[in-house]
Amino acid sequence: MKGRSPEHDRRGAAKPAAPASPPPSSGGHRLRDWLIGTLGMMAAAPVIGLLAGFFLLFGGIFLGVAWQAAMKPLVDMRQYAPFTASTSGRIVESWAAIDFDPANLPAGKLYWDRASKISRCAVVEYTAGEWGSPLRRAFCGMRLQFSDNFRLSDWAEAVQEGIPFTFLRDTSGFELQEVRMSRATLDWISHHSPRDTFGMSKPPPTTALAALREQFDLPVDVAVLSWTHSVPDFPLRFDPKRPQEAMPARVVEDSHDWYPAPAILALLLAVPGFWVWRMGVRFFFPGEPSAPVLWVLTLLPLLALPWWGEMLPKLIARANRDWATIASDMLDDVTRGTRLIASTPGEAEFARGERLVWRLDQGAYADTFGRIRYAKPEPVPKSADEALAALRTQTAAQVRSFDSTQRATLFRRLREQYDANLQNVQRLFTTAAEDTLRDAGADAAAHKAARKFLIFASGGSYYEDQLDKIEVAPSSASAAPSQ
Repeated sequence: MKGRSPEHDRRGAAKPAAPASPPPSSGGHRLRDWLIGTLGMMAAAPVIGLLAGFFLLFGGIFLGVAWQAAMKPLVDMRQYAPFTASTSGRIVESWAAIDFDPANLPAGKLYWDRASKISRCAVVEYTAGEWGSPLRRAFCGMRLQFSDNFRLSDWAEAVQEGIPFTFLRDTSGFELQEVRMSRATLDWISHHSPRDTFGMSKPPPTTALAALREQFDLPVDVAVLSWTHSVPDFPLRFDPKRPQEAMPARVVEDSHDWYPAPAILALLLAVPGFWVWRMGVRFFFPGEPSAPVLWVLTLLPLLALPWWGEMLPKLIARANRDWATIASDMLDDVTRGTRLIASTPGEAEFARGERLVWRLDQGAYADTFGRIRYAKPEPVPKSADEALAALRTQTAAQVRSFDSTQRATLFRRLREQYDANLQNVQRLFTTAAEDTLRDAGADAAAHKAARKFLIFASGGSYYEDQLDKIEVAPSSASAAPSQ
């Protein structure tokens, strides 16, 4: 344009606009961003927990196996090297510890038994050299999965392989089976129905506690086990400088054996196990921790490897509860042959827990089996068949002293129990019923009750014509009940 100097053009030219700064976020936008981030984390949490639990589980199992096979034997070898003194103790207290946390059971579910573990604990009293008063030491052994068909009488008589166990005995030589649990467990089973009552008594138990009492109420099984297994001694080894820390002799002897080949293989597992474990920790803390912090978070839990069976499931449960249950089961299998927790009696598992004791002369069979006063025979039965024969002989001898009314009542009650699916003791009374049929002094009511019991409720094969051959007609004088 004419009349305008270059100087004027330079001064009048428009300056380029400065980049616009973003407008300050409003409070509504910040709230929106926070909600989106929070909801995103909540949506991703199950997936993150699933992945973290998976990697922590398998990494932890590899590390646990490596510890059990390679490191624990070395630690035990060093720890028990000073245990040069020997003694023999006796079991003065024993129980089965049932570990169940109601908080781990989903709401509305009743399978508490399947969510429980059971282990045996014994308190052993012993003297150690010139030590003054007797000492006591508690031992709790391997953990097994509990269930509604678990029987204490089927359990091997050992806290751990090579380490003896028995329940205390009553005056008849029968075990007094005892279970201990937490107060929370007892409250739960006292106020919830059984998961399943199939095969149980009629009418069925209405609470899980009543079902548990029936589950272990097996007088004949327990009696046979008790009479064929004597009360064992408990061999111990200890450090003369610390006699109060005695250990079972089998544990100390096994610590002298260490085999390098399994240890090397286990350590080879530890290498991939460690990196899988580290991946799990990385998933567990998704907030991008710095490398030093991540290493600390990876290594710090490994200090608990000696207590891995208890610690690993608790850690994994924070990521995923299902993986934690699997971890607990797998670690129990890994440590089944080696788990032994020694402590003072007061620190043993559920030492101060709620106690349930099964006495054979009480319970559902109190008015049948419980009416007979048994005495352990001498010599001790060598087999289950010999024990059953001794039980039948003592049963028959005492029933012969009953009058006709008492016999009739007894055999009718045995039949009622059989029909109610309480069928553990009837086989002990078959000889007594046969003797009643041969007894002309027993009245017709006693004969009839004994006959009906043998045919319908004895658990054996008795027929009318067979019983006709052994029965002696009751005399007219026996029409009235004998006194």
